[in-house]
Amino acid sequence: MLVEKSIQIKGKNQLTGEIEISGAKNAVLKQMILPILCEGQYKIENVPNIADVFYMQDVLGVLGITSNLDGKTLEIVSPSDISVEAPYEIVQKMRASIIVLGPLLARKGEAKIAFPGGDQLGPRPVKMHIEALEKMGASFELDHGVLIGKTDGLKGVEINLPYASVGATENTLLAAVLAEGTTVIENAAREPEVVDLIKMLKNMGADITGEGSSEIVINGVSTLKSTNHKVIGDRIVAGTYIGAFLSTNGNGKIVGINPDHLPMEIKKFTEMGAKFEISSDSIEVESPKQLSPIDISTLPFPGIATDLQPIFGASLLKANGTSIITENVYDQRFQWIPEVQRMGADIQIGWQHAMIKGVDKLSGAPVHSTDIRTGASLIIAALQADGESTISGIDHIERGYENIVSLLSSIGSEIEYN
Repeated sequence: MLVEKSIQIKGKNQLTGEIEISGAKNAVLKQMILPILCEGQYKIENVPNIADVFYMQDVLGVLGITSNLDGKTLEIVSPSDISVEAPYEIVQKMRASIIVLGPLLARKGEAKIAFPGGDQLGPRPVKMHIEALEKMGASFELDHGVLIGKTDGLKGVEINLPYASVGATENTLLAAVLAEGTTVIENAAREPEVVDLIKMLKNMGADITGEGSSEIVINGVSTLKSTNHKVIGDRIVAGTYIGAFLSTNGNGKIVGINPDHLPMEIKKFTEMGAKFEISSDSIEVESPKQLSPIDISTLPFPGIATDLQPIFGASLLKANGTSIITENVYDQRFQWIPEVQRMGADIQIGWQHAMIKGVDKLSGAPVHSTDIRTGASLIIAALQADGESTISGIDHIERGYENIVSLLSSIGSEIEYN
């Protein structure tokens, strides 16, 4: 019988030291599919060694695009002809695979994509993706769980997204770069990962302006070329390690991250009592003796990232007072709370709000991760708890965090695989 791997943590150790951040998961997964748009050889550097990258390699493989990851360098070869079909057994592992829709329609005029899987975060509707692509001239039907898209040629249009969705912005972008005419995306996502995607697209010859703002303008081109690219550092991973240092009264340095990608998070961590020394590619953090409570609300960038909501929550479990978290992005992002309550956390949930009353102590317990960020929050809770905690469901954690056990061990945590 196959025994599920788990992580075991003995808490109450102060973390000190330096952590080097890996490339951003939410950037590289989209950059990996750019070779769908154009044949040629590509090289992507600073690629994180995480399960989601391997899953996306599988998606590329079924389309006929070969890839090889050597260390942190990913080499991709896109042939002159590719497949248009991504079956369920491949895409079920990761929601990000829906992003192949736009570029397949742009290059091949057709796409057959099974509805994707990934974290158990409730429905993440692809309605905005579909509506934007339909407006550009694609038609869709759903056949036994497979989304089939076709077009006789995409045309540039003005698209006003009802919500600043990262995925819908990216799918529209990837369709528009080869479309006829000009596409304007209003209420576009402003996240650093979207900006980094556009940087790679522009290196391929795409004509795009407005990245980092709420209006992106894409003038369609007839051809693109292959390119090389270095991925930005992962701001969510960086925020996770800041939370780990603060929750253990630790001090440390995080390198390989642009602090401008965490503007509101650094402000809120400062309100908790953290002191920062910041350079262009590093963040040094010093903890106070006691963390202060804060109120936070998640919003699209430059607001607090929803992915860091569980990290903030876990870091506030022993703060000196009551904190209020408001989740405005994903209605099931509170899945971490029942698990930390087993450790003695005092949290009440009401609709999209969580009220966290700081407690004097947490006790180690067996807990289970249901998604990537829940897993990270449970690690942070366990680091500050008395006794031992065992975290199961760690396959989710490994989808988003490179070498988290060895990195935490290197800065003073008693953590190991079990």
